[in-house]
Amino acid sequence: MDKILLSAFDCDPSKGSEPGYGWNWASGLAKKGFEVHCLTRVTGKAEIEKQHIPENLHFHYLTLPFGLEGLFELSVPGQYAYYMTWQWLAYRKAKVLNRRFNFRLAHHATWGSAQMGSHMYKLGMPFIFGPVGGGQAAPAAFKKYFLDHWAAEGKRAKISSLLLRFNPACKNMCRKARTILVSNPDTYEMLKSIGAKNIEYSLDASLPEGFYPAQKIIKKTTGGKLNLLWTGSIRPRKGTLLLLDVMKELKEYKDIVLTVVGDGEMREEFLEKLKNDQLQDSVIWKGQVPYNEIKKYYENNDVFFMTSLRDSGPSQLIEAMAYGMPVVTLDLHGQGFIVNDQTGIRCNTETPEIAIQELKNAILKLAFDPALVAQMSVAAFEFASHQNWGEKIDTVITKYYSLS
Repeated sequence: MDKILLSAFDCDPSKGSEPGYGWNWASGLAKKGFEVHCLTRVTGKAEIEKQHIPENLHFHYLTLPFGLEGLFELSVPGQYAYYMTWQWLAYRKAKVLNRRFNFRLAHHATWGSAQMGSHMYKLGMPFIFGPVGGGQAAPAAFKKYFLDHWAAEGKRAKISSLLLRFNPACKNMCRKARTILVSNPDTYEMLKSIGAKNIEYSLDASLPEGFYPAQKIIKKTTGGKLNLLWTGSIRPRKGTLLLLDVMKELKEYKDIVLTVVGDGEMREEFLEKLKNDQLQDSVIWKGQVPYNEIKKYYENNDVFFMTSLRDSGPSQLIEAMAYGMPVVTLDLHGQGFIVNDQTGIRCNTETPEIAIQELKNAILKLAFDPALVAQMSVAAFEFASHQNWGEKIDTVITKYYSLS
């Protein structure tokens, strides 16, 4: 049985996004017959240990010494410092484990940050990095939607640029990794610019088999009526204030209703704008719901509406399409790459005014064309049906592991 070292900083079976990715890589590789040794944060331990862990899957939990665990919750710079320190400790632990188990290959799965990189390339074995993002930058034309958070967005971009140029865990790793998997064209071009080779595309978002509906769902709508859905964290880069500007333009269409599922640091600003724009009848905020309950919202709404201004490869898109939801979104970053003309409508981001008008028109087009909704619903489900963890892991193993 081939032994694999998996670096999964975030790994938690009870969550979606990065923590869910870490768990699905670890458990998925074990299901394929590998002996998997997964390095991860101790924060996911309680949920991991609730699961049935097969004999060929082993977790090694790392905690920062000297009380430094609190760094992660301190601030964004503290989070960066925590992660880079953790990665170094993970590499040192990996060297010890490798002397004992003699791994055939190392794979960094989470976090999916290209600039942060990984030290695992130094282990002297084939190394796979990704899928990762990180090449996305929010368009400056939309800075008003970040409110006071735009300065932080600028600092993030500067830190990202410095890490790209000077972080050896990124720059040296890019030259030595067997394969770098990226989730969007922005990241591909960014890594290519620093001399990275062997770059391949692979979406970071996938779904467990149990997430899909028992039967294929094809959305059936009535002309003039449309139930829109938005899910995610209400935070600056997610464009939730832009979302409300579009709904303000649609206020006269009483049968077009948006449900918002999520919570976050910009909740108060979101709710204040919702009230000031008098959108209470057309925008329904549900707050945060448990991950295992989100499926009912995908099932009971017609079209998924996404307004992210910086996103690598949002898992919500795949989740929504698995329930037959066409997508209206911006032609930007991960969503512009995942969605195509058969599965949804992507809108121009040259200016906020253009984006608002195109998003409005896209929603109206779907609202008054039930046949188009049904057609896109079929295509969305077909695309999502192949974005499952089993197929993804099979593809990565076949194309990039080459252990024989």
